[in-house]
Amino acid sequence: MKDKIYIQVLIKTVIVVLGAFLGGYYFTHLFHEPTSLVGGLWATISAIIVLESTHYETYTSAKNRIVGSFIGAVLSGIYLLMFPFTIVGFAATIGVGVLVCYIFRVPQSVKLTGITISVIMIVSTIGKDLHPVTNAVLRFVESGIGTSMAIIVAFIVLYIERFNENKT
Repeated sequence: MKDKIYIQVLIKTVIVVLGAFLGGYYFTHLFHEPTSLVGGLWATISAIIVLESTHYETYTSAKNRIVGSFIGAVLSGIYLLMFPFTIVGFAATIGVGVLVCYIFRVPQSVKLTGITISVIMIVSTIGKDLHPVTNAVLRFVESGIGTSMAIIVAFIVLYIERFNENKT
């Protein structure tokens, strides 16, 4: 029975990683080819973070991911519109992200907010031709692509499990 669970986790993970990477890569390639690999990577990271052992846990993780990504994208986009990247501004933006999460009563999204701010700000220092708002929107959508892949796979597995239960 344990081997079946390991194989199921392996298959779910491989499908999620492939789908998320390809979705993130090709989506980003449409808008900013130089960061399309980052798009695939960010979607993959999101999918791996969200994918849990059950569909319910995956759905809960997905909500936290989307909320954290949204807060992080908005804050880093606003910061980068007004200021160039500095380490102090970077730390301050993450601090503001923590405060926003607590103000809106979503403390479970603090880590994801900080990670999103980090990715957006660092990508902006690498891709100088990338507008801060475009960068923030791309990273948020890529996160959504990865999150969606995890949810889709989780619910397909749930459907298959229920189908198999009804057959027996």
